[in-house]
Amino acid sequence: MAWVAGDRLQGGKYTIERELGRGRFGITYLVKNKNSDRQVIKTLNDDLLNSLNQLERGRLETMFWQEAVKLTQCKHKHIVQVAEPFKEGEHWCLVMEYVDGVSLADRRQQILSESEALRYIQQIGEALIKVHENRLIHRDVHPGNIFLRVREGQPEAVLIDFGLALDFDHILTTSRTKETSEGFTPPELYAQHTKPTGAYSDIYSLAATLYVLLTGKTPVSALKRKADNAPLVEPKKHNPQISDRTNRAILTGMKLDPKQRSQSMREWLDSLGLTGENSQPSIIVPSKTNSNWERNIQFWGVVIAAIAALGGLLAGVGAVMDKLKSPASNSPPSVSPSPSSSKTP
Repeated sequence: MAWVAGDRLQGGKYTIERELGRGRFGITYLVKNKNSDRQVIKTLNDDLLNSLNQLERGRLETMFWQEAVKLTQCKHKHIVQVAEPFKEGEHWCLVMEYVDGVSLADRRQQILSESEALRYIQQIGEALIKVHENRLIHRDVHPGNIFLRVREGQPEAVLIDFGLALDFDHILTTSRTKETSEGFTPPELYAQHTKPTGAYSDIYSLAATLYVLLTGKTPVSALKRKADNAPLVEPKKHNPQISDRTNRAILTGMKLDPKQRSQSMREWLDSLGLTGENSQPSIIVPSKTNSNWERNIQFWGVVIAAIAALGGLLAGVGAVMDKLKSPASNSPPSVSPSPSSSKTP
């Protein structure tokens, strides 16, 4: 059952304005609450539910509710805020913050500077760390699920659409090929029966997102890389301005073997030099092989030595002057020769 504009949920608490979009798992609606604030409501897609047997349907609905509750614990300024789920008739619903902005997918033709791209990647990476701490993975990280909004005059990235978020220990029994995002989905999510995935799956997708932001090109899909041996073109070949460190981090994050990727989002962000969104820049100590550094040290060494020598000289002069300024009363009396002692020539 699809709701239409004007439909009221929860006894009039929410009023449907329009449908925002639908995917294999869910349908999202733009709604207004009683305070006329805009929010988003997401519910499971009826087409998917109707394609499942009673056992599978019950399992999916239970999973949706359990994960919706978990997502309410993922409080982070770069994650769309989620409220407690509710049930409307036979449909479980999740209320989310409405992010009024544009997605990074809308800027795909615009290659970002490395500093701007890394700022957004760091914000989303920090958000995903919070998700992973709650034993969840997003599974659908790509530019279309990252929105930019302006806060305090600065654009910032917000991660949305957790419709595919699944518990680490959960194994789906249905095919996942329709759930993938071409170029951003890691190979382990293409398999129908696969072992549990971890943070490394979101790392692959975020690395692929960085690839696009810096090159304007979608990387070849993991499925083609694995099945057809299609090569992954290094991002630096598309954009020579990309630093070697960022180029290496992208390639490491997109390794086909999950064991060869970074095993935590923190580890991968560190490989990009992103040690913490609010951390101070590291102080870099120059190498002793740096000639400029050596010349600076030699110069200041001479200056300090000269100051020390001058101080010693002044101290010596001060001591001499003290002696010269001794009072006259303390001077030995002058002695004239006695007449009686003088010798006649």
